[in-house]
Amino acid sequence: MIWQAPHMFWLLLALPALVLIWRRAGRRLPWKVVVLRLTILTLLIGALANPVRQQADTPATGPLLVIYDQSDSLTPAGQAAIRAEAEAIAAAAAPQTRLLAFGANVVAGNERLPDGTGSDLAHALRTARRLLPSGGRVILIGDGHNTGGDVLAEAQRAAAAGIRIDVRFIAAPPTPEVAVTRLDAPALVRSGEPFDITVTTTYQPTDDPTPIAADLRIWIDEQLLGEESVVIPPGQSQFTITYTAEQPGLLSLRTEIIPTGNDTFAANNVAAATALVMPPPRILLVEGLRDNGTILGAALTQAGMEVERVSVSAVPGVLNRLAMYDGIVLVDVSANQLSFEQMTALREVVRSEGKGLTVIGGNQSFTLGGYARTPLAEALPLLMEPPPRPQRAPISLLLIIDRSASMSASFGVSKFDLAKEAAILALTALQAGDRIGVLAFDTDTIWVIPFQAVGEGAAVAELQTRIATMAIGGGTNIERALAVGLPALAAEPHSVRHAVLLTDGRSYSNNYPRYQQLVETARAAQITLSTIAIGTDADTDLLEQLARWGNGRYYFVPDAADLPRITLQESEIAGSELTVEQPSPVRLNQPHPLVRNFDPSTLPLLDGYIALQSRPEATVVLSSPADDPLLAVWQYGLGRSVAWTASAAAPWATRWPGWSEYDRFWNQVVQYTIPTPDSGPLQVWVEPLSRGVRLMVDAQTIGGAPIDLAQVNAQITFPDQNSQRISLLQIGPGRYSRDVALGEVGPYRVVVTLFADGQTLQRSIGYVQAPPTEYAIHDPAQGAERLRQIAAITGGSTEVVVVDEASVAMPASPQELWPWLAALALALWVGEIALRRNQLYE
Repeated sequence: MIWQAPHMFWLLLALPALVLIWRRAGRRLPWKVVVLRLTILTLLIGALANPVRQQADTPATGPLLVIYDQSDSLTPAGQAAIRAEAEAIAAAAAPQTRLLAFGANVVAGNERLPDGTGSDLAHALRTARRLLPSGGRVILIGDGHNTGGDVLAEAQRAAAAGIRIDVRFIAAPPTPEVAVTRLDAPALVRSGEPFDITVTTTYQPTDDPTPIAADLRIWIDEQLLGEESVVIPPGQSQFTITYTAEQPGLLSLRTEIIPTGNDTFAANNVAAATALVMPPPRILLVEGLRDNGTILGAALTQAGMEVERVSVSAVPGVLNRLAMYDGIVLVDVSANQLSFEQMTALREVVRSEGKGLTVIGGNQSFTLGGYARTPLAEALPLLMEPPPRPQRAPISLLLIIDRSASMSASFGVSKFDLAKEAAILALTALQAGDRIGVLAFDTDTIWVIPFQAVGEGAAVAELQTRIATMAIGGGTNIERALAVGLPALAAEPHSVRHAVLLTDGRSYSNNYPRYQQLVETARAAQITLSTIAIGTDADTDLLEQLARWGNGRYYFVPDAADLPRITLQESEIAGSELTVEQPSPVRLNQPHPLVRNFDPSTLPLLDGYIALQSRPEATVVLSSPADDPLLAVWQYGLGRSVAWTASAAAPWATRWPGWSEYDRFWNQVVQYTIPTPDSGPLQVWVEPLSRGVRLMVDAQTIGGAPIDLAQVNAQITFPDQNSQRISLLQIGPGRYSRDVALGEVGPYRVVVTLFADGQTLQRSIGYVQAPPTEYAIHDPAQGAERLRQIAAITGGSTEVVVVDEASVAMPASPQELWPWLAALALALWVGEIALRRNQLYE
């Protein structure tokens, strides 16, 4: 008796626990009932273990089958030896013995040979099982090589059908063999990018280990790329050639090796591959400040990308224009500079079009640039919230407000009134203990509020009244205002000092070196300066430069009605610890393709970054010693977006442009976001079949809905450059398919075109029909082991004994015993019920 599921006996370990429960329950059930129940459970567990009893073999009623291999890998000499062996066995056995020859197919008798380009051993066993529906005996002769399905699964089915398979291993005679094992090339390359084509060969000599000479040829499309005389030693060898593709398109690569010595099979002397050459990626690089993307743009251009540098105003606000680019890079761009339509288009070009987005930090980006609760923030892997920190340090805030005559208005609300409202709102963002100063200026200056602590209640109201009663003045002298205000701010006791300059005009003085001296002196005192240009008459060049020198933010406010909001935002930024400005090493948080082949210890120090939190779904690749994310990435809809919380150069990455790997780092980061050919609304792939391939197409809209009832055509170009046009049928939501017979070995081009609702989608892919695996060099020991396993599974033998049909015993099907155990358990259960009732009435 054999237990087919012995692991079920682990359940017997529960029986002592049941006895223990019975004892602790006060033994309310009689011990006879408990014994019966334990016996019933034991019988049921035994039934689950599925016991069987092997019965004696019975005489066979079907014919004896002799299956013999006639595949090409045996060579003609090996085929003849196996065929003679099979005929000898058939002659010694009974007249009803049947012969089956197999290769890629199965044929009966010995008058014709099967297709020798394969060794479909699984098909041969499946045919035997169909010919012996009542069980019987099979003698299998061959080298055990298999190019078909799952042989061992077929052996299991044969054993279940009562078929015993005896095996006879006959190896092919040793012959010299040269084969091209692989042709390797990148599946995707960019135009103008050099890439390697590697040919791997294998040489298997018989006795003489002397290397063999051969001619190696490589073609790209129909052009002979190179021909070289090579010497191939025994074992594997590799030969590499470098090629640069200039024109986008699908390349067909072929190689052939022609040995000068003996070689058995020519079919394995060829190999093929395809490579899709894409045009250089188009990158839209958006500069938040003039020329702050110069260094990064040069690095990406050096890496082979087509970079278009634009100001924020040039960013398309419509999806179809933005989708012309493969990737968008924002360099220190403020949300205040972008319209709602521009931010929505940036979000959707990632989510719906699968394009890449890289956002690089600076004084105007992320939380410093008002990203919170905007469409742009939705596309980023970081939350626009600083990490939880201890109570912040108190700050000193200086508001320098233009009160020149141009700030007034003849009717309606003036810019000066809005500036005063903005200053009043700024007070609300400060805490008790913070200090504020308000300096108004025209050609002279006046302290509306000399520096003092911000109190509560009446104290704040009194400060707001002072601001509200500021009077209008005359001309504009920005230099004097800075010369008065910044030194006063430098004398403040708090370590966090920030100044905001609001003006709508141009200063009498235009002495840039003097401005730079004033601001840089303030920076030495840990003062930051932001500027707000109100209207088109403002000196935007000067104000932008002042903010850059002052390591602050520059705002251009064409509509003065936005002035209170932006000033309040500046006050909130000054009152929050949104940045970390100190030397920070860069740590590798986890390996990722963004930093592939980079040694984290070689990454330069940063001088600061914006402190943010990552989304739960995002991957933080690089982080600071405080575990704040520096480089984070995530999949957003169909596309990817990356966030770098430091800058690309100044002010926080001044050491980076001099780093030798700077260009490669940023090329790798931006390249990772660029969509690959297997993304997008139309996806095409090929599934190999036993007799050809199945062409599969998935189509979906921008929003991800399947495209149904479309006209889908495919043009297939064969290795000989002939082509065939076919139509695909819909087999599911947005899915189309067609089976295609491919006979010729080599590279194929497939161009799929979809027409639906006035739109046309197209995708090109390559496919390689490899030489039959029958001609691959294989290990005879693997074939011998495969035959041994077949015999073991079916109860057969590796020693074939020829007998007549009368003495051929057919293994009987094993008798299952679990129904008997289950029936006995049922009978005992009835007895247990009767026993309990008996005990009850006694």
